[in-house]
Amino acid sequence: MTLTFVRSARRAQLVEAAIRSLADLGVEGASLSRIAEHAGVSRGVVNYHFPGGRRELFEAAVDEIYDLGRREVQPETESAPSPRRGLASFVRGSVAFYARHPIHLRALTAIYTSRTEDSLRRDERTEHATEMMSVADLLRRGQATGEMRDFDVTLMALTIRAVLDTAVGLTAAGADPDVLADELVNTLDAATRALP
Repeated sequence: MTLTFVRSARRAQLVEAAIRSLADLGVEGASLSRIAEHAGVSRGVVNYHFPGGRRELFEAAVDEIYDLGRREVQPETESAPSPRRGLASFVRGSVAFYARHPIHLRALTAIYTSRTEDSLRRDERTEHATEMMSVADLLRRGQATGEMRDFDVTLMALTIRAVLDTAVGLTAAGADPDVLADELVNTLDAATRALP
């Protein structure tokens, strides 16, 4: 094994420990010592791999969660045969992701809702902006092909994001993800599709 591989594996282990700590304890309780304990290492190991402290580690956790979401949701969304089907795939894939990874979503929610000095804001993250631009592009394509009606694309993209944010909470509270996804797909399709 190369040193780079070992370092990369250790960083991934620490990020996973941070995600679990954040989900269990929130930002306030997820100290570097607690994260080290979760990972089964000393705090010095955490400091070595994340010299920027908790904020750097939280940023790496957010990166990992978004990367996981992209890997699970993006391929089917991008390969959909039409914008309407792409929107349906994005919504279904997002809800399924929330259901499969509740720990990751609790950690992300903890990071974004905390008001500590090392917390992060979703609207400051490039991943969030990229996702919003992708949704807006999908909606514009739907309008260009005539599948979707005329509406303010930015407002609709924000509406879709708000609906999916609500789905995170509903999924965490035990809602059936398939039923929820069906309802959201039908609702958002009705809100966006062009009338015959």
